Amino acid sequence: TAVDKVTLSIERGEIFGFLGSNGCGKSTNMKMLTGLLPPTEGTATLFGHSVEAGSMQVRNDLGYMTQAFSLYEELTVRQNLILDARLYHLSPDRTKARIQELVDRFGLGAHLDALAGDLPMGMRQRLSLAVAVLHEPKLLILDEPTSGVDPVARDSFWELLIELSRKEGVTIFVTTHFMNEGMRCDRISLMHAGRVLACDAPQKLIEDRGATSLEDAFIGYMEDAIA
Repeated sequence: TAVDKVTLSIERGEIFGFLGSNGCGKSTNMKMLTGLLPPTEGTATLFGHSVEAGSMQVRNDLGYMTQAFSLYEELTVRQNLILDARLYHLSPDRTKARIQELVDRFGLGAHLDALAGDLPMGMRQRLSLAVAVLHEPKLLILDEPTSGVDPVARDSFWELLIELSRKEGVTIFVTTHFMNEGMRCDRISLMHAGRVLACDAPQKLIEDRGATSLEDAFIGYMEDAIA
């Protein structure tokens, strides 16, 4: 069982973190929420709409960024952005304005004509995020977006996420292995072996365990779960 009776409720505009070890079910949860993977049991809704595989309403409401770089490496930065705009049927005028806006915001200007496959890891992640938000989704689902990224690039990436949440009201659901990233979330869910161990604001989880850090709190919850 990859995901075992997980129940979550995420508020509009919040940054919700999903922390857990490899294989605990984080990515499976996300794939079900995007409609990529039909659940064998249970239901999910996004903004009042039932999540179903192939649902255009769901696709328009969310942006999805995978753990591995999944854009077309043989296309340039500009071409990847234009392709995504066409897939979401953005008008030519809106495409031009939106791409310029994201290029400026995410610092992609110097790399517009570079092949996506030649970009450094931090810039790849910025491009992936730009593509994910190009159609202005209400919900952004990010599966370990900073894995393999250096600390400076990781911090810069999180500044972009916080700006999207606080200034544009985008709801962000993000999985991570990094405890310092978990501390930047409004609420986090700690997951192990397909189950949610606890869910609350990071500082509240620390206080409830009488721990000194989120890492110590997580270890405590895991020890109780396997005892």
